[in-house]
Amino acid sequence: MTTIERLQEIMRKNFDLKPEALKPEARFEELDIDSLGVIDLMFCVEDEFKITVSREQVELNTIQDVVTYIDHLIAEQEEAVTQEEAAP
Repeated sequence: MTTIERLQEIMRKNFDLKPEALKPEARFEELDIDSLGVIDLMFCVEDEFKITVSREQVELNTIQDVVTYIDHLIAEQEEAVTQEEAAP
């Protein structure tokens, strides 16, 4: 399952959204997801992807923004683990 598919599944379950509404370019306000909903989504993302979401301000307006952010965090955290393992 791809990042976007996993994210869409989270959003279907937590926000009771129809699959056809969950296009990459869909904006959260179009989906009636407010800033608190996005925060809730990020907690779900942390659990699903086993990553730590930064507490700094990140602009996430669309589903694709979140997918890109998740992929970036996964790559960053995998690189940190690789560097730890390579350290003498």
